[in-house]
Amino acid sequence: MSTPIKRLEIIKNAIELEDDDIIVSQLARLKNEAFNDELLAIVAALEEKNYTAAMTAITAWLQSQRAVTQWRDPQVAASKLELKALEERLRDLIDRRNARVQQLDEFNDLYLNRLGPLMTQILQLRKNLAELNLRRQLAERQRREEDYRRCQQYMAQAVDVLAMLTKRWRELPADSVQSVEARKQLQQQSDLIANLLAEAQELETGLTREEEPARQACDEANDEYEKYREQQHDAEIRFRKGRQLSEEDQSELKRLWRQASKLCHPDLVADELKDEANAMMVQLNQAKHRGDVKAIRSLVARLHQGFEPMMASDRLNDLERIRKKMAQVREQIDTLVAELAELEKEESWLLVSSLSNMDAYFTQQEKALSEVRAALERQVSEAQLDAVA
Repeated sequence: MSTPIKRLEIIKNAIELEDDDIIVSQLARLKNEAFNDELLAIVAALEEKNYTAAMTAITAWLQSQRAVTQWRDPQVAASKLELKALEERLRDLIDRRNARVQQLDEFNDLYLNRLGPLMTQILQLRKNLAELNLRRQLAERQRREEDYRRCQQYMAQAVDVLAMLTKRWRELPADSVQSVEARKQLQQQSDLIANLLAEAQELETGLTREEEPARQACDEANDEYEKYREQQHDAEIRFRKGRQLSEEDQSELKRLWRQASKLCHPDLVADELKDEANAMMVQLNQAKHRGDVKAIRSLVARLHQGFEPMMASDRLNDLERIRKKMAQVREQIDTLVAELAELEKEESWLLVSSLSNMDAYFTQQEKALSEVRAALERQVSEAQLDAVA
């Protein structure tokens, strides 16, 4: 009801201002909003440019409506319009972020498909090298354990010898030449025991000092290899699905996904619709990953029919709630602006946004990674030879 009232007030003022352009622009909208015979008659008079009759009918209709229409705070209308502008800015920022994320995802998938096999070989070699190093450390540990046991045996034997020498020395006269010689033997045996004890302590410390870092490095190399293989596998699936689509369908898929993301993003819809928006975003992303253009078209059609007029600016009429939502949207805008600024500083984005020749970049990377692979192959070969030796 309030929209035709405002529309007719504008037309009435335009007639008074003798501004035919405003009348024509508002008349097109009024025709879609005319819901009774009185409004249809006003539309007919305006179309015939019978402004005298139109003015009389408009004045009468507005007076009749003011008697039954509740007064509306103009601050509500101003705040709703401001909220709508904030929502539009937030929508644009979300679209910018989505576009950048999409561009990064596409580059990562291309990278994994072009260089993935080579990187997998490199990670396999690093994994092999870490395993060889761990085996070397375990062999070193075993050697140390054997040395430690032998050292303990020698020390036990040395203690027995010391006890025997001590007994013999006590049986000799204190001022005899034999006693002096026995004391020298006792001192030598004590020094031997001290040296054996120090060696045993060093061997004991080394049993755990070197093995743990090697085991940790082996676990990390294995985890990195497995995670990368999984990422490459997923990228290959997405790449194959993408190649099944024509260039036209691929372009439409990207365009519709961004369009739908702007319509049902949880940050954009009214609070009471967030759960529904989250569910639709999940469906949208799943359809994108499947390369299902038909499903995304269907989702976009549903959004145009139901979700687009469900923004907070279209639903709220309470001034306090509108202002609260405005503060919330401003905070979301600030967060997104900061997020975009950080994203644009990241090395991955600086690389993607600066590449002018993608093929040349990948050719250069293939050459560099091939050199890394060759170096690792030499290291693995040398480590295998050391293990045999």
